[in-house]
Amino acid sequence: MNTLIVYDDTGYVISQSQGLSREPQGVPFLWVDIPSNKRLKIADGIGIDVSVTPHQAILEDIPPSEIENLRLEMAQSNTELFEMMIAMSGGTA
Repeated sequence: MNTLIVYDDTGYVISQSQGLSREPQGVPFLWVDIPSNKRLKIADGIGIDVSVTPHQAILEDIPPSEIENLRLEMAQSNTELFEMMIAMSGGTA
């Protein structure tokens, strides 16, 4: 999603907004397209790499939610159970 990120000279993120936003005057900003599986990585308020030109947003993967982790565990358990049932019956998948 297209995001407006306003930051200072050190890369400290002042604000971020999505959708229709007015571009600020007199302060640095970036329009960044952040994919749905990513988010702005902010460490100690710093989310923009100002050591490179042009400045770049620092993005990171969004970790899976607790529900997604449970779904993956359940799918793995179901697979293992199915394999055990086939092995016990002497058949092959």
